[in-house]
Amino acid sequence: MSFKKHLIISTVIRVFLIYYGEVQDSLSDVQYTDVDYRVVTDGADHVLALGSPFKRHTYRYTPLLAYLVLPNLLLHPSFGKFAFSLFDILIGVLIKWILLNCYRSNKISIETKLLKLETLNNRNKYLIKRKNEILNSNNEALPPKYIRMAELSAYCWLYNPLTMIIATRGNGDCVSCSLVLLSLYFLLKNEQTNVQHFIAGLFLGLSIHFRLYPIGFSLAFYLATQNRTLEKWQDIVRSIVHPNGRQVALVVGTIVALTATTALFYWLYGYQFLYESMLYHLVRKDTRHNFSLYFYLQYLSSTFDVTILEKILTFLPQLILILMLTVRYGQHRQTLTFGLFSIAFVMVTYNPVVTSQYFVWFLSLLPLCVKNFRNIGVRKAVFIPVMWFISQGGWLLPAYLLEFKGWNTFEFIWIQSIVFFFSNVLILQMLISNYDIAYNYKID
Repeated sequence: MSFKKHLIISTVIRVFLIYYGEVQDSLSDVQYTDVDYRVVTDGADHVLALGSPFKRHTYRYTPLLAYLVLPNLLLHPSFGKFAFSLFDILIGVLIKWILLNCYRSNKISIETKLLKLETLNNRNKYLIKRKNEILNSNNEALPPKYIRMAELSAYCWLYNPLTMIIATRGNGDCVSCSLVLLSLYFLLKNEQTNVQHFIAGLFLGLSIHFRLYPIGFSLAFYLATQNRTLEKWQDIVRSIVHPNGRQVALVVGTIVALTATTALFYWLYGYQFLYESMLYHLVRKDTRHNFSLYFYLQYLSSTFDVTILEKILTFLPQLILILMLTVRYGQHRQTLTFGLFSIAFVMVTYNPVVTSQYFVWFLSLLPLCVKNFRNIGVRKAVFIPVMWFISQGGWLLPAYLLEFKGWNTFEFIWIQSIVFFFSNVLILQMLISNYDIAYNYKID
């Protein structure tokens, strides 16, 4: 079956889920539609009345999201779900494009090195011509198995039930994920021009505007643009202080996109926009229930002000891990995707607030790394997702009893949050230990 047919099938599944959600909403107390979807729609209602989306209590997103779902009020209430599902499908397409480009880049790099060695020993005009063709071509034919691998990796996203449900429930995190992948696609293109790095920066800046989490990718993007090993901290500092042209273009593009969108909406909606869409997420608490290890602490201290020291101690572990992963995997284009996945995984696992839609932050990057887990084995490949879903299920039961039955299950939720946290830590350790870096460079 062709890749296009799989796209059609996965699109049909998402359309079915959207209509199924409408039926469940009308019959069950457990609503299929995400509460955030209703919040964003209410924000769009205020925009339609030429007001601020932040007039809607708990609207804490970019105003662009409210503009995107304006047709909810003009055409159909589920328009936003269809739009988010299209972004969801786009992620699958981008996964294939990025992997094909990575394979092609590695193939060109290896063939160029081989031909360079041959040319040094033999001044044959054919070899010289062939070398020049490779250097000037970005469309070198790939063996079918590599094209197949890129498609199979995309299917890991397109047929993932969790990501399909999150998008069709009306969650807009797939928009920021698609912007991150677009930025990655242009960053890893074979041409390596300043223009493409500027475009990559534009998408990165726009993704940060939608969601703050891509800020954690910025240093990895920056170092990978240099694409050489920096063994000492002095080298890293020197790389930051003395950037090359591509790094400058990347930074300028990011600043332009982020500054332009922030300035525009600050002019329209003032400080309330800055606080609700950005600053609030730095001090946010979820005192009802969430997957985070810090949930119970937030619940018990909900009536107290959080000190700066507490905030530092909360974010310090993930900041240290992000820096370590950036230095380890963010210095090379070939390992950048796994570096971004690991960083996103750490940001979600260690975040003070963790909800199910945050999972798409790293799940959208995981398919890009599948090809490097060839030696992980069947047992581990089955054990990892099973453990992850079981640890979630153990959390969902007491959360359901609290939310819909009114039972006092806070302590049980906290215990399951601890179990889920250590499950994630174990999973990341297993993935890192089984990550085959050398496979990035292998082209048969």
